[in-house]
Amino acid sequence: MQNPIKTELVNFLTNSSPQQLRKMGALSGLVGIINTLLIGVINIAAADVAKNETVTLEFFGYVILLGIFLLCTRRANEENIKNANEFIYRFKIRIMSDAFRSNLLRVDRVGRDYILEVLSRDTQLVSQSVNSLLAVFQSFSTVFFLTIYMATVSMTACLIILCAAVAVFVVGCLELVKLTDSMRSVSVKEAEVNALYGSFLSGYKEIKMNSRRALDLTREMIADAKAVNAEKTELIQNITLFFTYLQMLMYVVVGLMIFIVPLFSSDFSTHVMVASTTALFLASSVSATIVNIPNLSIANVAARNLRELGEKLSVETSAREAPGITTYPEVRTLTLEDISYVHSNDGGKLPFKLGPISYEFEAGKVYFIRGNNGSGKTTLMRVMLGLYQAQSGRLLINGEPVAEPVNAAYRDLFAVVFSDFFLFKKLYGVGAIDDRELDDLLALFQMQNKVSVSDGVFSDLNFSTGQRKRLALLVALLEKKKIIVLDEWAADQDPEFRQEFYQQIIPKLRALGKTVIAITHDDQYYELADQVIYLENGQPIHAKH
Repeated sequence: MQNPIKTELVNFLTNSSPQQLRKMGALSGLVGIINTLLIGVINIAAADVAKNETVTLEFFGYVILLGIFLLCTRRANEENIKNANEFIYRFKIRIMSDAFRSNLLRVDRVGRDYILEVLSRDTQLVSQSVNSLLAVFQSFSTVFFLTIYMATVSMTACLIILCAAVAVFVVGCLELVKLTDSMRSVSVKEAEVNALYGSFLSGYKEIKMNSRRALDLTREMIADAKAVNAEKTELIQNITLFFTYLQMLMYVVVGLMIFIVPLFSSDFSTHVMVASTTALFLASSVSATIVNIPNLSIANVAARNLRELGEKLSVETSAREAPGITTYPEVRTLTLEDISYVHSNDGGKLPFKLGPISYEFEAGKVYFIRGNNGSGKTTLMRVMLGLYQAQSGRLLINGEPVAEPVNAAYRDLFAVVFSDFFLFKKLYGVGAIDDRELDDLLALFQMQNKVSVSDGVFSDLNFSTGQRKRLALLVALLEKKKIIVLDEWAADQDPEFRQEFYQQIIPKLRALGKTVIAITHDDQYYELADQVIYLENGQPIHAKH
């Protein structure tokens, strides 16, 4: 059976930065050698003092070794701190890279809250564990070289210490295998409690407005948090108690060696002082390892969570890949050819199917997509944008098939304001801004007296949802894309500005040569579109020209 620390924590750190981990191992080995030399010098000096002989040479040797020991441990600690932060920095960047290369469906399934929690909680645990791991490396190194040294002093004592150390290591690893699953279970429950905390803060206004809701949620939050805390506390106490017993076992072995071995070995008495000193240092090193194992067992679970998160977000080779164009000139037409998409069936019900849909969008025209809730409007939009990959059918630009799965160059054709949009305070990816154009857009969206932009940063974003949507569309227009896609954009606007949007802004976008594709329920404005696409149960019913 493999050591769980090796398969999870060390492997995670090795994959993150193998060169740095090898350097840590080398420094730990050097520290172990110096520890052994120090103990050897101490034993030699003690023997000379017992014979009333001078120990000047041993003194200078001891001082030199202490200096080397100080330099090595200082370097090891500096490398440890540097590497711990480097490990986590690289992993976080890698996870963000995996998330970007992944797809919307996978990120939604993993859960944004879960990703953030793992990145904050588990990376911190792994980072802190590097200190413990370095201490274990140094202790293992010290035990190894002290065991060799003990063999030169007394083979009997060496065998006793070696057998005890092996027994402690094997039993400890076997116990850790059992504890890892328990820690994993507690970790999952802790994440669920943290989700309740998030719900409490996200729904703060709703909680304040309903005392019964507040009471129910608070009761559940307190009860679940108390249960998880009790389970976690008991588990950690059991882990600590178990390894305390192992630690005591080492000192029992040292006592047996001092008090019992002389009864069976007549020549052991001549080496008892050296053997005892060495055995105590051995026991201390083994104890240092045991003390750090509870922390490593927790970090082991965190490392597993981090590894699994990376696997969940990693990009898999699509079973459906098709060649096609990957660079896009001026877009004249965007065509959906027999596009279909089926949502996975997780609840035992019939899965929702979109399509097959065939439709052609022409540049410079305005298209409205309508339909009841659940009719497939958002799914259609996400397939068209390349956020979902269609199970069948093709996307075509100017009659040429788009390579599948679609790449960033295809998605860069669109400026989008989603119904669940996120508005960044900084204008990322917009580039240089013309001040006059910006002023005109702020005036167009009636935000000129409410917000300003300085060095590409909004002065304020604390507005109503409708006003923030206006700023989101403003940003989309600054992106200079030819295709504008809007998902229920007007739903949060007041009646006056909603009318302004349909009767003034939409025609202005058409005049600018923009292709506008908007999901909307505002049927009183449908005549303003060039075409209206109607969906029902994932199927196109008709299109109004």
